[in-house]
Amino acid sequence: MTYTIELLDKVKAKYDLGSDYQLAKKLGVSSARVSNWMKRKNAMDWEVAFQVADLLGIDDQKVVYGLLKDKYENPRIINALQQGAPA
Repeated sequence: MTYTIELLDKVKAKYDLGSDYQLAKKLGVSSARVSNWMKRKNAMDWEVAFQVADLLGIDDQKVVYGLLKDKYENPRIINALQQGAPA
């Protein structure tokens, strides 16, 4: 499971959303975008990620570092960025 999917599932659970369509409405995005995130076609963009952080009460920095692996495939980039990651 990707961090993107983990976050989306947490929003669905917290707000008792029974479908990806309801999740899309909650986030103000199209259901096609949510579907692409769930199918791992792409990672959620930063604007939505911070909206999700606010909905879940998660620190922005934790969300940023959590999404790095979803957004970047180059392990060298991930390692370089995670050296400053919060514990």
